[in-house]
Amino acid sequence: MGNGEHDKSGSPLRNSLWNLLFRVLSSTDFAHVAWTAVLRGACLSFFKEPIDELPLSDNDASRLALKDRFFDLPDHRVYDLFEFFLVDDHAGLKEMDRKLIRRGLNELLEREGTTLRLYHDRFRPYQDVLGFDEVAQAEETVRLFDMAAAQRHMETAVAYLSRRPEPEARGAIREAVLAVTAVAREVAAREARKGGEEAPLVVGSVAHAAAAAGIPAELLGGIDLLLRRAHALSGLPVDGVESPAGKGPVDSREAHFLVVFASSLIVYLKR
Repeated sequence: MGNGEHDKSGSPLRNSLWNLLFRVLSSTDFAHVAWTAVLRGACLSFFKEPIDELPLSDNDASRLALKDRFFDLPDHRVYDLFEFFLVDDHAGLKEMDRKLIRRGLNELLEREGTTLRLYHDRFRPYQDVLGFDEVAQAEETVRLFDMAAAQRHMETAVAYLSRRPEPEARGAIREAVLAVTAVAREVAAREARKGGEEAPLVVGSVAHAAAAAGIPAELLGGIDLLLRRAHALSGLPVDGVESPAGKGPVDSREAHFLVVFASSLIVYLKR
């Protein structure tokens, strides 16, 4: 499915997504009311449509009505609909249905060769398993160590990168830079406390945390080089001055790379 386009004819991916939904709902619909409940919930809380003329007394007609709406959606909104089904209590799905959909979605997305995967009921950009796992591990790291500021920035970075139909590349980089800043300050504080000092707040470098994190000098130069690039693209001031790179367009591929890099760095700093 292409970004922002309508796919009424049914691409293989969209057909597969509908077939997954159909198989799951039909397999557990022993009372023959599942499609009625899901159509009502979707029209109330997702499509925001009047429900007085919906065929809510006819389960099969409700299925066909939902199918029409499903295939009328722009491509990126199909993913929004699945997220709605998985997280919204008004969606009308049973928890067993949600578990079965979660179980089948990533296998389906991999089979169809898409650049998205489901993680914690949200679709995330996916280029390779290592990058995807690094971002996930960074989120778990800041959550495990109760680093509220870093956690907030990482979650926002991923949300920006996952925005549909187009990612908010600069916003993703900015939030990733700020997440690294928060983690580096926390790590540097371990050394600073020994001398009765306060750790500095430094954006675009982890040199101040190198000793506490055990970063070799040979590695530190490369890390800070990439961080300076991310800092320049982020739109945040560099030495009090707005960087020219912070005004131009940002390649979404570079944004994805820099967010994965920041994620790997966060995991490295906290080990």
